[in-house]
Amino acid sequence: MTGCNWNQDTTFKKGRLKPDFQFQTISTQTSSTHTMNKLTFIALLIPLLASCGSVSLSQSDRDYTQTHPAPKAFDSKRTEYTCATWTPPSPPDAESHLWYRAATLLDAKDWRMNKQEFQDMIVLYEAAASKGHYQAINNLYLLYTHVQGSTGIMYNPLHNRARKWLHYGLDKNWAMANYWLFDALYEGNAGYRRDPQLGLAYLQKAVDLGVPLAQYELSLIYRNQTKDLKTQELLLGCASKQGFSAAMKQLSSFKAIDGDLKESLRLMHNAVRYGGESGGESALRLSHVYGKTKAYMKEFASTPADPVRETAYHELYTALTGTDTKSGNPFYTFPRLDEVLPLPPAKTHWKGIYSAMSKEDAAFYQNPPDTAALASDILKRGIVKKEDVYWPPRKD
Repeated sequence: MTGCNWNQDTTFKKGRLKPDFQFQTISTQTSSTHTMNKLTFIALLIPLLASCGSVSLSQSDRDYTQTHPAPKAFDSKRTEYTCATWTPPSPPDAESHLWYRAATLLDAKDWRMNKQEFQDMIVLYEAAASKGHYQAINNLYLLYTHVQGSTGIMYNPLHNRARKWLHYGLDKNWAMANYWLFDALYEGNAGYRRDPQLGLAYLQKAVDLGVPLAQYELSLIYRNQTKDLKTQELLLGCASKQGFSAAMKQLSSFKAIDGDLKESLRLMHNAVRYGGESGGESALRLSHVYGKTKAYMKEFASTPADPVRETAYHELYTALTGTDTKSGNPFYTFPRLDEVLPLPPAKTHWKGIYSAMSKEDAAFYQNPPDTAALASDILKRGIVKKEDVYWPPRKD
């Protein structure tokens, strides 16, 4: 069973930006408003030596905030953070992980997914989630609350289902569940009444528990509202240390502006390693760095052109983000990148994207399972029932 990695662009629906929204923070003396871009992701996360039990289906009829004490109030003036880390649960068994990975093959197709493939994706995710598969549960919460793209046109959010999985994560004491609760309270998702101030308290709690997505989002508040770039950079560094490529991409820009081109290159390169849309964007930047014209990467004008690296990074960019005619796969990660495409002056041994993947991933993606057959078998075996997981399209 392959390991899983933090991949911010697949933690909250493949890195697509939602419109700016307002963070309300109120102290006893003043009130201020924080605006940031809400990134939507779905996760591939680091394994933890722990497994999850079976799922109770009665998670959606209670309010967590009414039965548990509130966390410490959000402090918009706070500037000190330790780089706490969190290791999410590993897959409970090989079969549930296969279902999860098969679902991501469909998920990666995004708007090119047809209606039957969409339903198969939900069946696969729900089957994995029924065994306590953390990544599948994360993806379902976010799908059920943040329907976007073609699916946003065809389907309404299913807040009761999102609430069930939110409460399951909270009952398991998953740090990431505090981020989901932030989302639910801030945006009024999962059947929760909108309470931005309480939501931000859970965001800060998730930061203190080491959730890199939370660390990244909080860094945007410091950038956009308090203009505290020092604290923003601190939080970006915390998230980057956990392989969070959106943070690496942003931090690489800071380093380039500061003239630390070596560190900027390292961060972009590592962002590619962890995949996602930001990994793809970093790969595109690196293809420009090693190209002749440099495009918009003029800070690297003195970097010698390298056709092999230029071509390899562009291939990685295409693999992650796709083309006009073919979907990419933001769930790809490249743990062997340093072996085949190390930064200069080391020699390259590039043999295509599969050479940079783990051997298990390369075999999986070159010989993918039949997702329709897997979904059909799940329904036939009664692991989940079609009537329980079917997501009806909008009628309008």
